[in-house]
Amino acid sequence: MKKSYKHSGFHTARLHHRRAVLCFILVAVMSFGSASPLFAVPEDGPAPAASLPGTGSITTDLAPEVERPFGTGDSEADSEEARELLARATPAQRAELESFYAQLDAIDRETEIAVEEYNAARTRLEAIATNIEISEQDVAILVEAFDLQAQRLGERAVEIYRGSNDVLLGLLFEAESLSDLLERINIANKMVEADTDLMARIRLQRAALENSIQQLSLDESEAASLEFEMRARMIEVTARNEDRKQELRDQNFAMLRLFEAEQLQRMLAEQELAFSIQDGNNRDIVIEPGSPVETAMTLRGVPYLWGGASRRGFDCSGLMRFIFAQHGINLPHHSGSQVLQGSRVVGALQPGDLVFFGTPIHHVGMYVGGGYFIHAPRSGEVVSLRSLASRSDMVAARRLDWQPREGAPR
Repeated sequence: MKKSYKHSGFHTARLHHRRAVLCFILVAVMSFGSASPLFAVPEDGPAPAASLPGTGSITTDLAPEVERPFGTGDSEADSEEARELLARATPAQRAELESFYAQLDAIDRETEIAVEEYNAARTRLEAIATNIEISEQDVAILVEAFDLQAQRLGERAVEIYRGSNDVLLGLLFEAESLSDLLERINIANKMVEADTDLMARIRLQRAALENSIQQLSLDESEAASLEFEMRARMIEVTARNEDRKQELRDQNFAMLRLFEAEQLQRMLAEQELAFSIQDGNNRDIVIEPGSPVETAMTLRGVPYLWGGASRRGFDCSGLMRFIFAQHGINLPHHSGSQVLQGSRVVGALQPGDLVFFGTPIHHVGMYVGGGYFIHAPRSGEVVSLRSLASRSDMVAARRLDWQPREGAPR
């Protein structure tokens, strides 16, 4: 990573100009009311009641506004209407629906990559800030040690100066022989040399740490600039992609009705699966008490929020970070870094394994068993279960050495 601009007025001016441009982009994008809800970085705290989807609602940001959308009435009636609509779909309509999904997947992939790039930049900035804090503490300790050692040497020098005759007489009269006297003098000299060497080492360590803090400060400034750029890029990509999704929504009313019906069917099937697991009626998925899977299942229904890592909202890597923090593991808030944690899964997946998707990796979930994983899908949706078979882009799986959770899930 180049740092030459830190020492050049010309490059500093360029950096300030670039930040001004990015600030303009941020302000311009955030000024649109339709985009602003996407860009709120969450804080820890309870989720507002209005942010959670109600029973029977369509958990997707692509649901069109129609005269009577599915999910506004009786869920059984909505489900029956959706099944009938899908049953009447022609092969051509089915093919068009698959094409529609492919376009949405491509849009979401681009958005997820931008979100995870921002998470990576923010993680690096946080790590550098932590290192600076630790280094400053180390310097303070070394300064205290140096001052204490210098004080001791000074006091010893004063004592020797004031009582030099007594010291010399003590050495002469207490020595049993000339060789003993020489040995005593040698020991005294070595004590002085050891003290001097210790002070020199402390001084060198202090200088090295101060240089390290200087370099870290430069790195922090550069990382902050990168984090700012990645945030602006993510906002720009997300806003553009929302516009592209809106264009798709406006293209074909009949196709959107099919899409909405299929989304409702998927949501109801996911709810039925979750209920069967929680009731213990699903033989393929058995939840171990105190396990990450149990923790994850309590988070179903929490809305997606990029940068989110609390019950107020999650993105994919923030969800995994929040879960495993309750099981003794501190994961970075970045899927590309999480894939480096733990050990590579050899053989069959086990409940609690992390599963990663995309090239480059831009999505992560947790395997729960029975061929299903739980994840925070995308903007407009909620934490939910999904079949692994429905994804063709799984690229890795990692197993973490987690500890049973203590107490109830957070």
